[in-house]
Amino acid sequence: MNKSDKILKRLELLHPKKIDLSLTRIRKLLSKMNNPHLNLPKIIHIAGTNGKGSVTSFLRSIFESAGLQVHTYTSPHLIRFNERIRINSKLISNRELSLLLEECESFNKGEPITFFEITTAAAFLAFSRSKSDIVLMETGLGGKFDATNMIEKKVCSVITPVSMDHMNFLGTTITKIAQEKIGILKNSENVIVSKQQKSVRRILRSEIKKKRIKLFEEGINWKILEKNSRQKKFSLKFDEDQYEFSYPSLFGEHQIDNASTAIATVLSLKNKKIKANIINNGLLKVNWPARMQKLDKGKLSKFTGSGFEIWLDGGHNIEASSIIQKTFKIWGRENIFVILGMTIGKDPAGFLSGIIKSITGLFLLPIPNHQYIQPYEIKQKVESTFDMKFTAECCLDIREALTSVKRKFSSGKILICGSLYLAGEILKEDGFKIT
Repeated sequence: MNKSDKILKRLELLHPKKIDLSLTRIRKLLSKMNNPHLNLPKIIHIAGTNGKGSVTSFLRSIFESAGLQVHTYTSPHLIRFNERIRINSKLISNRELSLLLEECESFNKGEPITFFEITTAAAFLAFSRSKSDIVLMETGLGGKFDATNMIEKKVCSVITPVSMDHMNFLGTTITKIAQEKIGILKNSENVIVSKQQKSVRRILRSEIKKKRIKLFEEGINWKILEKNSRQKKFSLKFDEDQYEFSYPSLFGEHQIDNASTAIATVLSLKNKKIKANIINNGLLKVNWPARMQKLDKGKLSKFTGSGFEIWLDGGHNIEASSIIQKTFKIWGRENIFVILGMTIGKDPAGFLSGIIKSITGLFLLPIPNHQYIQPYEIKQKVESTFDMKFTAECCLDIREALTSVKRKFSSGKILICGSLYLAGEILKEDGFKIT
């Protein structure tokens, strides 16, 4: 374990709860640190339930293709914490991370603060000390009381599709969750709004009108006109102008929607240096692991051989399940095996409800180093909920699950899903490196 990992372990002990939504503790800490969050480059703040990570990734790739310097803050990480903080597009080094964390720790003086709050403070400190053209700041959970919402002024806020997730923290209805998400709209020059349910649109429009912010809304100010799957092109209208772009490198039709949100965000900034060809290059170069990622070059494929394809997706809610369902339709009549692990608080039966009839087998896993729903609990729940033609199987780890699939079948597609935390563990097992 390196020095930064040891410090991160210490910081996890500063608060009894992993999540305790409030801005009081981080505001106090940032004040002691001379408010680094008030001394940042131009900020784009991204919130939503689904697609916010992909939109952030598209934005980073587009800005980098334009030759801009980009700071990025995302969460959670997949393999190592450094992924959360990119300084001018490069992952923060272990040494720099250690120094920043120790500095935040010394200012905090052992007072209660959540892990996400103090590490967000570290990101603010890092970004304030390095010149950049733009900061991409992704919320961790919700918006209103998310630690990232300490930032005061933004060139743009982005709201990706809002749906039911984290109900134990954000509320049990879509409107309550939307009320939390719109908390990031304060002091924004522009707001980009992706496809939303009608009730969410009403809440967003009302809040944006109150704050007198320039709104760019999907379906009104911008929209996808056509998707040409044969030529791998899609056309997009923004205001009065029409553009054509290549399908992005990320797999799945839903990524075209995420790409369009990022494109609308870039176009709303009216940076004349970022032309359509640069945006297109960004779409083709984007890389975002564990979002319908094919694992065909790593260690895990050796357990299944050439008859199987292994896919990995961090999706864990109903909306993600509906996207997976569309993918299964594209895959057709092949054998499809789902390897699933979920953290406490998630709804395995709800997640599986739309896809259970399409799969040939279900294999359930624990998630090392995280609070997970026991595989046998998921097994009992799904077998009492659904009329299945197979028996769900509990496995100790991914290798046992893959070996079991190969022992019983000769070919098919394997999807590992249910949690970004599980996805991170899978990438470690596969030997994948994020740079």
